Amino acid sequence: MPKLPTSWKKISLKTYVELDRIIKDNTLNTSEKDIEVLALLFGKARSDILGLPFNIRHELLQKIQFLNNLDSIKPLRLSKGFRFLIKGRRFEITLNATELTGGQYIDLMTFLKDTEATNQNIHNILAVLAAPLKLGFIKTKYDGKDHEKRAAFFYENMPVSIAYPILVFFCNLSEHLTVAMQAYLKTETSKKMELIRLRMQDIMSATAGL
Repeated sequence: MPKLPTSWKKISLKTYVELDRIIKDNTLNTSEKDIEVLALLFGKARSDILGLPFNIRHELLQKIQFLNNLDSIKPLRLSKGFRFLIKGRRFEITLNATELTGGQYIDLMTFLKDTEATNQNIHNILAVLAAPLKLGFIKTKYDGKDHEKRAAFFYENMPVSIAYPILVFFCNLSEHLTVAMQAYLKTETSKKMELIRLRMQDIMSATAGL
């Protein structure tokens, strides 16, 4: 049987979305959800998990208790940018909402407007904020035409250990900047930042409920 993941570093956004679907499925009781989660993480059929002795299933469930605590993920402490590596490809995240281009803002709000699908759109949101690094260190400009391909790559390969702290940091930083700016002026920029902040908070509330 495949090795069971024991940290968020081993949980991709794709797996996270499936976990979220299972947890929110009101047709399943707690025991049934446990079986579905183990089947997902092992990549096995539900019947294979049911065939395991009860004590073995209990031991396995104890090993994935980290799934109940997203706050165990190390937070970001950088304020200008955050670079990360996934499968040999380097990216830099725009963590400051005031630095978003018009194209990024439009695309970002497209994926934030549906609050019922926030978890399903995390990869799309991050694909707006992340820029590929040419030659590993030169930040490229945002191009909406490349978004779908980049989002698909994140969906399959980005671990939650990278995605979650980015969302938390971006949301918190946007909130602080918005408050400071609104004390001095009423601009479209501050309004946009406040809207982004509110939408991002919806995502944080949804992810924390897993």
